[in-house]
This record gives sequence, C-alpha cells and structure tokens, in this order.
Amino acid sequence: MNKIGVLGNPISHSLSPAMHTKAIEHLGLELKFEKWELEEKDLHDFFTQLDKNQIIGGCITVPYKETVLSFISSRDESVEYIGAANWFKVVEGNIQGFNTDHLGFINSLPSELLNNIKDIRVVVIGAGGSSKAVIHGLVSNGCSNITIINRTLQNAKKISKKYKNISINSIILTDQLKIRYIEEADLIVNTTTLGMSTGPDPDNAIIQNIPVKNTVTGIDLVYAPVQTPFLKYVKGLGGTTINGIPVLINQGIAGLNWITGLSCPYKIMKDAISS
Repeated sequence: MNKIGVLGNPISHSLSPAMHTKAIEHLGLELKFEKWELEEKDLHDFFTQLDKNQIIGGCITVPYKETVLSFISSRDESVEYIGAANWFKVVEGNIQGFNTDHLGFINSLPSELLNNIKDIRVVVIGAGGSSKAVIHGLVSNGCSNITIINRTLQNAKKISKKYKNISINSIILTDQLKIRYIEEADLIVNTTTLGMSTGPDPDNAIIQNIPVKNTVTGIDLVYAPVQTPFLKYVKGLGGTTINGIPVLINQGIAGLNWITGLSCPYKIMKDAISS
C-alpha cells in the first residue's frame, strides 16, 4: 500500500495524523498515513528510499521545512519565495516540493477581508518562516499595504526585498512608530511563538496597551492555547479573532489535494482534531 505521512521532530504533538487519516478514510483512498520522526542525519536515507518504502509524498513540519530543500529536485514558485517546503511528492522518481502554508492562511481569511484585500492595511508580527508564508499569500492576492514588525529589523527587510513591485514597511519591535501602524490596521497577524502555551513567553499579548480598531481582525497562527493573550486582547476591544486551527486545516486540505487530486471537506478534518 502506498504511504504518505508527516516528517518532523518532534511530532508527538502534531494534529496532522488525526486530520489526514480521517480525510483519507472519507475520500476512500488506498493510502496509509505514517509519522516520520527522524533525526537530521537520517533524512538522506529517508529521501533516497521513498520508492522502496512506497512513500508517494507527505507533509513537512519543524524543523525540516528548509532542510528538505536539498533533497527536492523541483520547486514550486511558492517554495522559492517562502524559502521552505511543507509538502513533497514523488513524480516519476523526482521529488517535488510545494508550500501550502500561504494557502492555509489566505483560505482562512474572512470573505470581507479577502474581497477587499487590495485595500486593507496589514500588520504582520514576526519575520520567520511563517511570516514569509503569510506575506507571500497576501502579496500573491494583491495586498500591497503591509508592515512587518520584528525584533530584528534585518530579518524583516530580507522579506520585503523579495517583492520588488511593492514597498513593504519594516519596523523594529521597540520602535514607537509601530503604534500608528497597529492602530490603523485592518488585519494583524501574529506569526511568532509569543503567547504559545509551551513557548518562551506564554502571557505576552504583543500589542497590549495599543488601541486597535473595533473592526480589526486578529489572526494568531498559534493554536495552543486556542485563545492566546493576543487574541483575547483583540477580542476585548471588539475585534474579530481567528486562531491557528483554520490555517492548519486549510493548508492540509491544499496539500492532500496536491498529492491526490482530491479535496477533503473542511468539516471532516476539523471534526477529526476536535475529537
């Protein structure tokens, strides 16, 4: 039987196995979903023995989204811009890389924001891999009013320089100028681990004491806890909040579709991880 799975380390906390196993069952696919918790030194053997082990593809999580690029023979444009792959598949012996993180984010936006994406003002907090995916999704869909706020200005500028046709603002976290951008934002996205229950600063709301608009939407890519301090703060001021669960599910739907050509209903995957 052909296999797909999730590659990372650690993956004991991953929701992907439950989500994709249920999707495979719902779609009636002859596939087995496996967990591949490997050390970096074992990646070469893993990727050179895909055919032998009947592995046709899979999703990639931390810390290997960038490491796997050395094993991939062809890359989608999204991988080039984001600098990471979160899915791979085997096609006629070649390993192809794809990134669905940007699709997971875009497909989780409320329709009102998506329909007006060319006009909205967006603040993205963080300049790591998740930030790159969010910004690629925004730019690819016509958004041009984007501000990156990050602890390190250089990392924010590295992202903005990739997009030659628009001017993306880069601001250091300690700069008071950030207040104006946050106050005026229609969408604020936290791509950092601040506020994550197992992260370095679980009580950090990031934008506390800055008055945001009551029409703002706050998205936190973190999903543990379900309501981070950042989301609680936005909600307390009347804003709309979305946690990382819809983003996770939507990237999974896009990835499984890329491998199998079939789309699993959102509710199937959501129910699988809710239970």
